[in-house]
Amino acid sequence: MKRKMLTLFLAALALLSMAVPASADLIWEPGDPFYEKHQGECDYVGREYVLAGYDGKVTVFTAPGSMSKLTLDNGLLGTIQFTWEGKGTVWGYLIRWDDDRENRTEGWVPMDDVSLVYDSQQFMEDHAGEIITETQPVPVDFHEAVTYRYPNGPADDGVLNEDTDYMPFDETFTQVYTDENGLRWGYVGYYMGIRGVWICLDDPMNRELDTEIMPVAPSAAQLRGSATVTAGPPALLIAAVLVAGVAAVTAFLLLKCKKRVQP
Repeated sequence: MKRKMLTLFLAALALLSMAVPASADLIWEPGDPFYEKHQGECDYVGREYVLAGYDGKVTVFTAPGSMSKLTLDNGLLGTIQFTWEGKGTVWGYLIRWDDDRENRTEGWVPMDDVSLVYDSQQFMEDHAGEIITETQPVPVDFHEAVTYRYPNGPADDGVLNEDTDYMPFDETFTQVYTDENGLRWGYVGYYMGIRGVWICLDDPMNRELDTEIMPVAPSAAQLRGSATVTAGPPALLIAAVLVAGVAAVTAFLLLKCKKRVQP
């Protein structure tokens, strides 16, 4: 009887482990003292940003409001893994690999100094009413496809190959967007480690559908700096005109009073 119960328990445990979706992989967490202390106050982001400080550089700090670690030039890309807010400032934990993928930079940066790179998540928010969720997966007849960050956006370098043992493509696409040219795009939430990408269901191997790449918007720091530079000269000019006007009126009144008191 005990052996039978043990066999049933192990069988149930095996079924339970198979039921856990592959997409439920662990989120990478930094071995950072500040993060470990404030983990419960941090929000997961996991999105790509471009460095965009007002003065052309972004300072990376050891912790929010703490010592500077190094500075990086604007235009470099990195991932903000988590954010933390304190004293009215939102800080992001930046991870950035060098081009050779050998050295990695990590640290905290003010979120005002970075700008979000338009991605699939933002596309889905902007086009929520145009994305159709099908009750059944869309049938397709291809077995490899070019992946895009979002429909008509930048194409990725690699190709996604179907793995029927993992999940056939016929069972993959349930969220579909149709672009202005009538091409259908299928969303891939997660597939063999690839997440948050789109595939053109009607032209899956075409790498030249990148017709609507969204520009990177200025960061908050750049906008503040631009406003300061733009507002400065007019404000000074107005002040100068007012001062000159007051001086002219004063001189006129003094001259008039002087004429009256002359014998």
